Amino acid sequence: MKIGENKVVALDYKVYDADTKELLEDTAELGPYYYIQGMGLFLPKIEAALDSKSKGYKTTIQIPMEEAYGDYDEELVEELTKADFADFEDIYEGMEFVVELEDGSEMVAVITEIDGDKVYTDSNHPFSGRNLLFEVEVADVREATDEELAHGHVHEYENEE
Repeated sequence: MKIGENKVVALDYKVYDADTKELLEDTAELGPYYYIQGMGLFLPKIEAALDSKSKGYKTTIQIPMEEAYGDYDEELVEELTKADFADFEDIYEGMEFVVELEDGSEMVAVITEIDGDKVYTDSNHPFSGRNLLFEVEVADVREATDEELAHGHVHEYENEE
């Protein structure tokens, strides 16, 4: 089956900082990444490169930061206080939490440092400010279910072999 609009893609990949060659993420640790082609759930340049490809296809894709997660934005780094986290049972460095924005949308932030009563957070994507190099392999392709299309994401991946 070929990758096309509304197909569920199981993708194995490694992503590197294209400039330093530092390995940033490897799906070998967590298993394949699943997305529905054409719904804007993955980087557009990767979706475009994989369109019409089949299981087993391998390639390397370089993505400049402007087409990936953008430049690092210092305005997304904040200094808060522990009182701002009163609703949380425990907070710790590396903890991720969801921030609701004024327009009702949400973004993920991470606590980067706790210093006494001060809590420093960062809402930048972990790969922002980096040119990326993806090594990808299509692990599988299948039709998306009506329910997945209605909800806009993959529910449970079942290999059709």
